[in-house]
Amino acid sequence: MRRALSSITVALGLLGATVALPGVVHAAPAPGAVAAPAPGKKKCTIEDEKLRELSGLVATKTGYIVINDGSQYESRKRVFYLDTKCRISKEVRYSGDGPLDTEDLALSPDGKNLWIADTGDNLENKQHRERVAVWTMSVGGSKPVLHRLSYPEKQPHDAEALLIGDDGKPLIITKVPAGKSEIFSPSAPLKTGDTDPVPMRKVGEVSLPKTTTDNRMGSLGRVTITGAARSPDGKRVVLRTYADAFEFDVTGGDIVGALTTGKPRVTPLTDPFGEAISYTPDGKSFVTVSDGGLLAPDDPIDILSYIPSTTGIEALPAAGGAAKPAAEKSWIEGLTLDEITYLIAAVGVIGVLMVGAGVFGIVRSRKKPAPDSADGPDRNDDFPMNAGFDDLSAQGGRTPGGDRPRGGVYGGAPAGNVYGGGSANGAPAAGGVYGGGRSQGGGGHPQGGVYGGGGGRPQGGAVYGAPQGGGGYGGGRGERRDPDYRDPRSGRRDGGYDDGRGQYGQVSGGREYRNDRY
Repeated sequence: MRRALSSITVALGLLGATVALPGVVHAAPAPGAVAAPAPGKKKCTIEDEKLRELSGLVATKTGYIVINDGSQYESRKRVFYLDTKCRISKEVRYSGDGPLDTEDLALSPDGKNLWIADTGDNLENKQHRERVAVWTMSVGGSKPVLHRLSYPEKQPHDAEALLIGDDGKPLIITKVPAGKSEIFSPSAPLKTGDTDPVPMRKVGEVSLPKTTTDNRMGSLGRVTITGAARSPDGKRVVLRTYADAFEFDVTGGDIVGALTTGKPRVTPLTDPFGEAISYTPDGKSFVTVSDGGLLAPDDPIDILSYIPSTTGIEALPAAGGAAKPAAEKSWIEGLTLDEITYLIAAVGVIGVLMVGAGVFGIVRSRKKPAPDSADGPDRNDDFPMNAGFDDLSAQGGRTPGGDRPRGGVYGGAPAGNVYGGGSANGAPAAGGVYGGGRSQGGGGHPQGGVYGGGGGRPQGGAVYGAPQGGGGYGGGRGERRDPDYRDPRSGRRDGGYDDGRGQYGQVSGGREYRNDRY
């Protein structure tokens, strides 16, 4: 029972630890009703299978430039140029060994260079990155050049958004499931090639307003930043989540100031799993695209266009009716996202503790010696195979009727003992299910178990080669004969038993025979 309880503890602990983090996604309540965004206008549909994991997008006058998220397929580790119909017109390979996990594309302020953020580091990764990178190339399609970077104290971060300041330095914005996203920038000029990373410093934090926009990721999808872009004139920047686009005004080129102190305009998006955004070359629209890695194989990957909103969160539509009155809300609906995050984290910790307790209980129960089988005539064990059996050790190994001892379930034991062993009055115990001993009728002749033989002559044998008398599957001695019967082969008295075969033929020394001789 202790072992069973320990196993249940492990199972419950694993369940608690497993559901903790995903529980945040489903448990976090939306503030009020859910908004129904107007669908984006489809520009074109991407049909090439190499473009099923898109995470970065830049719109050009002749089409689009895209990159995939970190991919296991070499053919997808390219910079792809698309025409206005979303067909691949050119592919550019990376230099060296290529990127690890590309996440976003950005244009330089003058529009001449393309920047690629190799900054992905998913939370579920077993080993996190001590350094990240950006790549640069001309918009026309030169081979990308590597520039390595590292976060302060080499602490890992997952980042999927990239902007380029007027000073030509990249701004990397982290992706977090709750709380504030951080902004990092190089603390020194970039180096080129596979060099030691240039350290970065934290330059600000971004806290997005909470929206009610429906999306596949629920509440977390409304706050996790998956892409960024800067307008061609440099006067606006946009951050996107899985649900919305947040557009900020930039004054004097101060992007960090705009993101940390500005009040954004909010445009709801309808990408099924959007991770990329760009301004059109005229700056009048956004274009977006989804990563199809988590979509069904037949779900289309569309580039969609939106007219940026001119209002903030207060003007978002509230489809589905008004929010519940306070009296009708459950206690969990009154929690903030941070509070729910802490709550689910606590559940995960409890789960881990339960796992530890269960494992400790199992190990302890295995190390504890088995209890003595002689617990008295009235056994009350929980073990089902022992229930209702009396212990006969106090009776000299005999049954209440005075018979010789019978073997236990696994044989060779006094009667009534489950696992059995030993003999009574000098005679080996009668055979059990798997083992053999002497018969209860005396005479010194073996009585085999179901799968094995008992002690005595070597004619019979257990299935696995023991020379004792045969059981159900091994040959042993058979029916009793005339006491004066002599073995025709040896001329000696045979002890009164036929040579037995067992159900499947005579066995001796582990070998099977199909005749009477061996």
